[in-house]
Amino acid sequence: MLITILTISLLLNIFFVWYVVKLLKKLLYVSDNIGGLVDDLSEYAEHVEDVYNMETFYGDPTIELLLKYSKDLVQEIKAYEEIYELMAAPEIEDETEEERLIDG
Repeated sequence: MLITILTISLLLNIFFVWYVVKLLKKLLYVSDNIGGLVDDLSEYAEHVEDVYNMETFYGDPTIELLLKYSKDLVQEIKAYEEIYELMAAPEIEDETEEERLIDG
């Protein structure tokens, strides 16, 4: 009886570990793709702004609205930055805490 319970427990634990690893891989994939999307949208918004500032198109209401919507969309996605940067590698500090203590 005890062996059966331990076996079932072991199998469930193996399954849950496999499932968590699978979910983390998906989260990493989504995180990477959303970060790329934000970069692409930022570049697009900059391009629209450059076109808007050209002498030929300056003051065009259609391009002005396109520029506004582009910037709003970038800001909306950046609101979720905390979520998609969960898997980002932490930035390395120039000087570690130990080095600061040694230097005094």
